[in-house]
Amino acid sequence: MAYAGIDIGTSGCKMTVYSSKGQILSSAKRTYQETGHSGYRELNADMVWKHTKEVIKEAAAASSELIESIAVASLGESIVCIDEHGTVLANSMLTGDKRGIEECIRLQESVSKKEVMNITGLPLSEMYSLPKFIWMKNHTDIFSKSKHIFFYEDYVGYLLTGKRMVSYSSAARSMAFDIKRKSWSDKLLSCAGLNKERFSVPVPSGTVLGTVLPDLAEELALSPGTLVAAGGHDQGCAGLGSGMILPSEGEDGQGTCEVMQFILPGMTTSSYMIENGIPCAPYVVPDVYLAQIELTNCGILMNWSRDTIFSNIFNDCAERGEDFFSYMDCLASERAPGDILVLPSFGSSGNPDICYDALGTICGLTIHTQPVELYQAIKEGMAYQMYMAYQTLDQLNINADVIRITGGGAASDYTLQLRADIFGVPMETIDNNQAGTMGCAILAAHAVRPDVSIEELIQNMVHTKKRFIPRPQYHDLYMKHYRHYKKLYNMLTNFTNKSIIKLK
Repeated sequence: MAYAGIDIGTSGCKMTVYSSKGQILSSAKRTYQETGHSGYRELNADMVWKHTKEVIKEAAAASSELIESIAVASLGESIVCIDEHGTVLANSMLTGDKRGIEECIRLQESVSKKEVMNITGLPLSEMYSLPKFIWMKNHTDIFSKSKHIFFYEDYVGYLLTGKRMVSYSSAARSMAFDIKRKSWSDKLLSCAGLNKERFSVPVPSGTVLGTVLPDLAEELALSPGTLVAAGGHDQGCAGLGSGMILPSEGEDGQGTCEVMQFILPGMTTSSYMIENGIPCAPYVVPDVYLAQIELTNCGILMNWSRDTIFSNIFNDCAERGEDFFSYMDCLASERAPGDILVLPSFGSSGNPDICYDALGTICGLTIHTQPVELYQAIKEGMAYQMYMAYQTLDQLNINADVIRITGGGAASDYTLQLRADIFGVPMETIDNNQAGTMGCAILAAHAVRPDVSIEELIQNMVHTKKRFIPRPQYHDLYMKHYRHYKKLYNMLTNFTNKSIIKLK
C-alpha cells in the first residue's frame, strides 16, 4: 500500500505518493499565479482546485502501488468562502496582503495583545486571518452571502469527501482558535461578526475525514474507499516530513518565504514571545507545540533579484543551458564574507519585527561592486536576519543540535554551508525535497495504521541526504560582519518598517 501527501502552496500545488519505506512512487505538480496590486495579494480558489485535481489524477495514475490514504497540507491564514450552492465568493487574501494592518491596530481596543496570545498562542499581527476577517466584514458583503468558511486544507478535504473537518494546526493560523480548549474562540470570532458554525470542526492531524466521493474517485484515478485524513498547516507538515520529533531538532523551510521552527518544551504564551513575534503553534503531532520564526522574503527575493538586478546574467545562463542560481552559487562559494550588507525586508519583514509595510536596504555599494558581491550579500543578509531571529529563541530554552533545510533552498549547497557557518549548527537535507508531502504521507499512514507510532514511521520513511558541518574559522569571520549587520538593522528598523511603530 502507498500513502499520498498533497501540498497546496501560494505559487503551486503538488501531490507525491510514497511507499511505506519513504520511496517516491509518483509525483505531480502544477504552478499558478497569485494576483493583486498596490499591496493586495490574492489567490483564486477555483484555479487552485482545478490544478489540485490535475496533480491527484496524474500522480495516482502513475503510482505502481494502490493509494490507501491521503492527507493535505496547505498555506496558512488564507480562507475560501462559499455560498449554499458551493460557489466560491471571492479570491483568497494571502498572508502578505496589506489589508488588515489598520484593523489589527484597532483590534487592540477590544482585546489586548496578552489575551490574544493566551487564547491563540499567536502574537497579535496582521499576518493572521482575524484582522483580514474584520476587513472583509467592514468592506465587503462576502460573509453575509457565505455558508461555509474554509482554509485550503479543509476546503480540499471537503471537496474530496463532503466532510468539514480542519486540523488544529491549520485552524490555529486564524488567530481565532483557542489552543488550550482546542476549539474556535467565540470572543475573537465575534470581533468579525462570525460564529463557529461557519467553520469546519477542529480535529487532530491524522483524523480520518472519510473516503473520497465515488464519482470523484473515478475521475481522479483513485480506488473506491481511498481515505482522506486531516493534514495541517504546510509548515507543520514540512517539519514532520523533515523528521523533526525531538526538541534538539529544527526545520527550516525555504520557499517563497522562510520559516524556521523548533519544538517548545511545553505550551507557553509569555510576554517575551509577544515582544519578539514568536508563536506557540500546535504541531501536527498531538500535544506538541512549535516556536516559529520567519523571513517573509526568501525565494521571492532571490527570484526578484534574478529577474531584475541580474537579468543579463540570467539571460546568458539561459542561452547556454545553465542554471542561474547554481552558476552564481559557485562564484559566491569561492569568496570570503562580503562587506556589502542587505536588509532583506523588500516589502515586508519577518522576526524579530514582523511588518507587512517595510522597505529593504542595500548598504556598501561602490562603482566597483561586482554582481557576485551583491548576490552574495543578499544570501548573507537573509542568513543574518534569520540568525538574529534565531537568537531570540535562547530564552525559550531552544538550542538545536541539527537543523534540516527543506524547500527550494535545500538545493543550494552554498546556502546550507553558509547557514551552518553563521549559525554554528550542522545543517542537513533529506533525500527528497518535498517535506510537506512527506509529512502528510506520514499522517495518512498513521491514520490507517494507528498501531505504528509516528516515531517509527519517521524512521522508516525519512532519510538524511547531506550534512554540512560548521567551519569555526568562517563562523568567526561571519560574526564580525553580523555585528555590523545588527547595528545597521537597529539604526534603520523604525525607518524601513513603516507600520512597526503603530503596532508597538
